[in-house]
Amino acid sequence: MGSVNRESSGQQSRGPGVVAPVLLAVALLAAAGALVVWSMSAARTLGELEHEEVSAFSRIRVRRDGDVRALTFVRDDGQEVVQSRVNLTMPHTLTSPYARAMFGSYLYQPSTPRVLMVGLGGGAMVRFLTHHEPRVLIDAVEIDPAVVRVADEYFSVRSGGNVRVHTADAVAFVESTADRYDLILMDAFLRPSSGTDATGVPAGLKTLAFLGRLKRALAPGGVVAFNLNEHASMAEDIAAVAAAFGHAAVYRCLPSDNRVVIATEGAMPTDDELRARIGGLDARFGGALSFAEVLRNRE
Repeated sequence: MGSVNRESSGQQSRGPGVVAPVLLAVALLAAAGALVVWSMSAARTLGELEHEEVSAFSRIRVRRDGDVRALTFVRDDGQEVVQSRVNLTMPHTLTSPYARAMFGSYLYQPSTPRVLMVGLGGGAMVRFLTHHEPRVLIDAVEIDPAVVRVADEYFSVRSGGNVRVHTADAVAFVESTADRYDLILMDAFLRPSSGTDATGVPAGLKTLAFLGRLKRALAPGGVVAFNLNEHASMAEDIAAVAAAFGHAAVYRCLPSDNRVVIATEGAMPTDDELRARIGGLDARFGGALSFAEVLRNRE
């Protein structure tokens, strides 16, 4: 089998919900590259099997190849889908183009004292943010207790300090939380089933009602970043985000076919304002992320 770039993290809400005519394909980091789909015969390239279990939501594997550890989900047809990949010698780096694009949201809202991540996976985005922005308060929401446990045991991502990991349905969490977030990172996948679309996005996260709840969970000036997998209705999904929030910018995640959509209810910064923020953000993140490169990939 060939490979499809997607490498994503986490998954939330398996409830089917009422899917609106225009759907949003959302998808959450956390962790590493462009979600790669492997046949079982090619799985050896992912490394030695360290752990395997079947949860109520997914068949989960942890593999290791040298210094690189990967979290994968196994589809019903035997394909392994890489959800997270972390270099254990450099765990605070982002190896995924989509994850780097997600943090391009700082160009739109540089002040992010409170962040919500929907989808945990191996927690690479949690590790990145806690390393570079240790004062930021992070809520990470993950529906699958097995993924939460694997993230703890194999990727050293857990509640503590400014990080709270919630084992919860994202729809219920967003609806009930009284907190308001400066940045929301949406990166949620399950194993494809009757309760998801073909890419594994839970139906409950694809309704216009949920988009409205996300918007209400934002602090003034807050932004949401959505990781979208390539699919037939991507253009309609991007239009739905723009309509729900009022403003949206689309970023390529080369070499994958993913797109990251950064949305906000407020006015978007001008091109000059975005470029003026690059130097300060590059310095703030210690050169770990090139915001100029991210901005060049805007569509």
